[in-house]
Amino acid sequence: MRGSDANALRDSGPASESQEPDERPARILVVDDELSVAAVFEEFLADQGHEIAVASTGEEAQQIIPTLRPDIVLTDINLPGMSGLDVMRFAKRHDPETAVIVVTGHASAASAIEALRQGAYDYITKPFDLDEVQQIVERGLANRRLKAINRRLVEELRQKNEILQQHEQQLRESVANATAQLKRLYDVGMEVSANLELAPRLALICRKSATLCGAGAAIVFLVQPEQNDCYAAAQHGSDLPPLEDGQVHWLHRDSVLTPAVVERRTVRRATPPGTPPEVVSGLHGLTFQSLLAAPMVADGQVIGILAVFDKPEGFTDDDQSFLELFASQTAIAVRNSQLFEHTKSLDRLKSEFVAVVSHEIRTPLTSIKGAVELLQDGRYFKNTEQQAKLLTIAYANTERLMVLIKDILDFSKLESASLRMNLERQPIEPVIEQALHNLQTLIDERHIDVQLNLAPRLPHVAIDAGRIAQVLTNLLSNAIKFSPPGGRIDVIVEPIDGEVQVSVRDRGEGIAPQDLAKLFRKFSQIDSSATRKAGGAGLGLVICKGIIERHGGQLWVESALGEGSTFFFTLPLAERTAAEQAAGL
Repeated sequence: MRGSDANALRDSGPASESQEPDERPARILVVDDELSVAAVFEEFLADQGHEIAVASTGEEAQQIIPTLRPDIVLTDINLPGMSGLDVMRFAKRHDPETAVIVVTGHASAASAIEALRQGAYDYITKPFDLDEVQQIVERGLANRRLKAINRRLVEELRQKNEILQQHEQQLRESVANATAQLKRLYDVGMEVSANLELAPRLALICRKSATLCGAGAAIVFLVQPEQNDCYAAAQHGSDLPPLEDGQVHWLHRDSVLTPAVVERRTVRRATPPGTPPEVVSGLHGLTFQSLLAAPMVADGQVIGILAVFDKPEGFTDDDQSFLELFASQTAIAVRNSQLFEHTKSLDRLKSEFVAVVSHEIRTPLTSIKGAVELLQDGRYFKNTEQQAKLLTIAYANTERLMVLIKDILDFSKLESASLRMNLERQPIEPVIEQALHNLQTLIDERHIDVQLNLAPRLPHVAIDAGRIAQVLTNLLSNAIKFSPPGGRIDVIVEPIDGEVQVSVRDRGEGIAPQDLAKLFRKFSQIDSSATRKAGGAGLGLVICKGIIERHGGQLWVESALGEGSTFFFTLPLAERTAAEQAAGL
């Protein structure tokens, strides 16, 4: 192919370059100064379906190569001017994958081998066999196609590696963000869980949600089940005006926040730049430029809304994801606080009811007790033996009822933290001796040997003498009741580790390990013949424990079946109590 045909092929070169080598005819450039040899190559290779261009000199080939971009260059080594090796190097600079086949005579075989060393694909010696030429050209084209396929695969692999690296980086960032988010949720969850009271917990939730979302304000709305409406229960950074006691800010049912309750979906709004802020209906003109509100769902019900307002750059998907998780987490905490508050309210009502009823019962019971005492007085009434027996039983039962009512009142006051304590610095010895004196009649009746062991020079304690005497009387009374007639009770008082420790030991039946926990459980008694015989409401030890703990001490028991029981309690020294009171503890 010469002249205009070569020019036409050059013109078509770039247009067809977009095709893969195996999708188009191969382009072959023949470079030979022997026109007859070039003509043979041209005719033979064209018959094979290839596109052929011919150059007679290296300089002419240099002009054709940039536009033709040949797949095969078939060049004589010995050319006038620019050599065949120069043509090969020039072609390789434009396309390193071009297969260059050099043509040489037998005498120049060394030059052909040198060409192979420098990058030639193969060589043909003159005179040549056309079948051999065809095989070498086909191998060169196959080699080039393989290189093209390999190049394409390598490029695809590179691109996919880049995509994988991008995905890996995105995954790393997502994992890092998720980890950081979970850590923030864990940390703030620990803070929220530290206080079970509802009001402080709601205030903390507002403050944390605003801080972690970068918002200017936050409000927690709670659902009022009776009215199925929402009210602002706590706020941080908002302009809600304060209200009088008992009044709340109600959210209108047509408010922008309503879908969070009705549809259980997150609400995310933002006003366009330069436009007036949006108004939240029913909240005294509360406005926002940006809003994010998530429903608080607990036990399958929406109990409230956690809303944050006015983030300068607007709320993001990450903010929404975080607030939804935070709202779910805090909903459980808020529900627990609501149940706690409800329990406290019921407990308070119960204590008030018990106190009122006990007080109302004690007044007529005192009259009954006085009447029975009067009826027992032989100076005024002459009773038969049977009547005297019945009056004695009635009097004993009124005494038991009076003790029971006193225990119930004390227990009620302990639960409501209203049991008064008048702490004074004083020695404990007189209190212990007074308790023993009060029980002397019972001690004598059962012939109990009470051994009192007081350590010398006991330090003073800050106590309510009447209450500590009540504790000692209860512990000693129990020890006497559960001791066999003629038994022994040890009372030991000694200073230990900055406290005064009192122990009361009996030699009774003892207590099984599984029953020890029941001793300090209200209205609970150990099911045994001894306890049933002794009777009681099961509040004595509970009250004793409460009194000792109000003094800053501890009360506990050690016991084993068949070996008796020892009750211990400790009282802090007067100096420590004074220091704690000065520090406000």
